[in-house]
Amino acid sequence: MRALCGIVLTLTSRPVLAGEARCWVDHGALVVAASFGDIAGDFILDASTPKSALHLTRAQGDGIDAPSATRRLVVAGERLPGFSMDVVDLDARTAMFDTVINGVIGVDMLRRFVVDIDFAPCRVRLSRVAPPRPRGVERLSIRELEGVPTIRASVSDGVAARFDDFAIDTGRAASVITGATLSRAPKPGADPPIRIRALALAGQVFEQTPAQVGEANSVGMSVWTKTRLRLDLRDGWIEVAPAQ
Repeated sequence: MRALCGIVLTLTSRPVLAGEARCWVDHGALVVAASFGDIAGDFILDASTPKSALHLTRAQGDGIDAPSATRRLVVAGERLPGFSMDVVDLDARTAMFDTVINGVIGVDMLRRFVVDIDFAPCRVRLSRVAPPRPRGVERLSIRELEGVPTIRASVSDGVAARFDDFAIDTGRAASVITGATLSRAPKPGADPPIRIRALALAGQVFEQTPAQVGEANSVGMSVWTKTRLRLDLRDGWIEVAPAQ
């Protein structure tokens, strides 16, 4: 059995509907089954990666030697003929995953649909037209910075708070905070969990969420798995609801 976002799939789980795909979380990344031409298997679905990419090793195994490839992409029942992917070495990103990762599906595919992501159980649904907006669901505007969709969120260390732009990162667990420092030095050889006191967005507060210091702010999957998401990159909004 494969753990689907913390829930084990059994024979009593809800069936996958048309336009849906089962998903799961592997090493913090949202993963779905898809096919790119004759290459079928697992792909990371990342709303913070501007351009979709095919893993170099997998491409070479399929006889692709060019820096990019164009094939029919099939995901969640949707077929996209003539879809192009860059060919990139993804070993540094995917070597520790439990399954073989064939590539990353990014913003260039996601902006063609309204994308619903539910984590209980994990499902991704693609729609050509946005379904009706549920009552009480917070909608945030999206602004693209260098091709990366971002939203406004605030972070606090318990003393000071900051409101800033954050990428919608579904490709890793930890959120990334720029301009931060560790409250104490880690012990030699230790790998302690790093957490931010609070992260707030869409009227929800996420406390003691895993974080790391980096060059670009992002909200990671440790936050998103506590929510239900509806993402429309074409019209520039995201709806965030508490997880059921």
